[in-house]
Amino acid sequence: MKEITSTKNSVVKELLQLQSKTKSRKEHKQFVVEGRRELDLAHANDYNIQTIYWCPEIFDELHFMNWRKQFNRTVNFVRVRQSVYQKMVIREKTEGLIGIVSQKTQRLEEFRPKNERPLIIVLESIEKPGNLGAVLRTADAAAVDAVLITEQHTDIHNPNVIRSSVGGFFSVPIFVCSNEEAFDFMHDRNINIYTASLQKSKEYSLCDYQNAAAFVMGSEAIGLSSFWTKEGVEAVKIPMLGHVDSLNVSVATAVLTYEAIRQRNP
Repeated sequence: MKEITSTKNSVVKELLQLQSKTKSRKEHKQFVVEGRRELDLAHANDYNIQTIYWCPEIFDELHFMNWRKQFNRTVNFVRVRQSVYQKMVIREKTEGLIGIVSQKTQRLEEFRPKNERPLIIVLESIEKPGNLGAVLRTADAAAVDAVLITEQHTDIHNPNVIRSSVGGFFSVPIFVCSNEEAFDFMHDRNINIYTASLQKSKEYSLCDYQNAAAFVMGSEAIGLSSFWTKEGVEAVKIPMLGHVDSLNVSVATAVLTYEAIRQRNP
């Protein structure tokens, strides 16, 4: 097994570029995954893991050798010193493992929901990677069928998305598309569309989500665009009983999603 002993190694520089630069991730069609749990989920969901860097000072050799048996021989394993590993990672606790993973190309028109009553989350123009990751974590917990990201403002392979999703990034089908593509997809499949809005909206708990449903959530700054104010789209609101006028988008998504789960599992 190869070993990297210097933080000045060109491999370290290339990995740091993938960590910090959207341009680098797009050019190489790769992204960085830190931590054992996340690498396990990437592998379980058929992501192509190209290289895994291992720090024996953090993850002892006996357990590492047992853990690596799940991977096929196409994965390249590299030993790194602890000083090198600490230079490579963003998170403080990642079990001594960090990997380079190939991006997946997932086309919305090829998606076939497994559920006859799919539950879908649509995120329009979400700007903060942490919020996107938190929504993906909720989507995994609630077994949502898919997350559609429209009018993309955030690189879905940003390390903060992966980190805050706690692995949900790998287990939930994610599609990047336009508003028009998302709307047509749902309209053609008779999926009821509900938008989170405070204007001309019905209290969320009064709606019926037992059939195929999609919740459309807007950006943190300005909410939803006028595209979603059209016939066949129902606006719902979460009552705000205090002094603030809105919830964080990830929290609001969780409230709506779990109301749908509650109704479907009385």
